[in-house]
Amino acid sequence: MREDLSGVQTDTALVELWLAGRPESTKGKYAPVVEAFLAVVRPLRELTAADVIAWKESLYGAEATRARWVSTVKSLLSFAWRTGYTGVNVGRILRCVKVTNRLHERFIEEETVRRLVGAAEEGRDQLLLKLLYTGGLRISEAVGLRFIDLGVGRVTVVGKGAKARTIVVPEAILEGLRGLRRSGDGPTSRVFKSYRGKPLGVRYAREIVYQAADRAGIKLSPHWLRHAHATHALDHGCPIHLLQKSLGHANVATTSVYLHARPDKGASQFLAPV
Repeated sequence: MREDLSGVQTDTALVELWLAGRPESTKGKYAPVVEAFLAVVRPLRELTAADVIAWKESLYGAEATRARWVSTVKSLLSFAWRTGYTGVNVGRILRCVKVTNRLHERFIEEETVRRLVGAAEEGRDQLLLKLLYTGGLRISEAVGLRFIDLGVGRVTVVGKGAKARTIVVPEAILEGLRGLRRSGDGPTSRVFKSYRGKPLGVRYAREIVYQAADRAGIKLSPHWLRHAHATHALDHGCPIHLLQKSLGHANVATTSVYLHARPDKGASQFLAPV
């Protein structure tokens, strides 16, 4: 009999323990998944391999969505086992859903980026788009930026896993960001705020991008600007290890997917005609 170190007695309490300390954005993604999972299966301590397999087979929707659901549940079940809340880790039998790499479908040209930025309102909105593209930032990293994070020719952002990294950014953009400082803002005040003075949330920031895209007649999401940053940087000769550092990837293999992103480039271009 394994010792139970969880200190909890119910599945709900275990989930709260599993989510503790995670960023609010992560909790917002994980909580609905495990809530739906627990609503259709038996209690975790009674789960069998057949239960989790049947649950996985009942999933529908896009590959990426199903992959996220399976990986989330696997994480919860592993945590339950590691803490001793359950005697076995039935999640080990779940195979992750393979997701087709469709990065090439989210490729945009440099001119498209310029159109998008030009369609945004001057000031805060344009600066947000310029920073997302020029810095290759995730939108959560951009809205979390504080005035103390603005250096000379660079910014410091906190990415996944609470890991900080420093990114080179044109001084013109940094001057614009410093210009957003209001009376009463301290060094730790957020750079991007709503017009009411509250820190800009991820959802609001996304809307800024979507509104600019609508005005420019472009279909894209904020993360496409990060893809564009990576692809365009490689096009202009950026070493892949430098791009890896800039994007905050733990493994260069993650960064290397951008080497294959352009749909109009291939090895056949370097062959003699036949």
